[in-house]
Amino acid sequence: MKKIIMGLLPAVLALTVFDANAGYSGYVPYTGTTKASAVDEYDQNKDGYITSDEVKVELREDAIAKAIKMQRQGKSQKAIDQVIMNMEDSVEQDAEKIIDKLDTDGDELVEPEEQK
Repeated sequence: MKKIIMGLLPAVLALTVFDANAGYSGYVPYTGTTKASAVDEYDQNKDGYITSDEVKVELREDAIAKAIKMQRQGKSQKAIDQVIMNMEDSVEQDAEKIIDKLDTDGDELVEPEEQK
């Protein structure tokens, strides 16, 4: 967890100017639906197979992108920190849900033929 926080820290520290009264728009965990184009984004090393670790990387990238967008919209640092912490609290479960939805043979690995 410390390694993850330290990895996110530079992005969070880059977000320095905020309006403390800005509205909150939090991290929304995975809801069980997957877009076809998102499947391609999950395959981080482009080997044709999707693992839970690759999905976690994509979910973290999405949370960082959301934090940057919130900063541009003038959201508070507290709200942005909450998005990142909520993401870290649910990333394991969200990645498993995505893999379970895509993995038809139950081997915890999404092969190219399962991505169609």
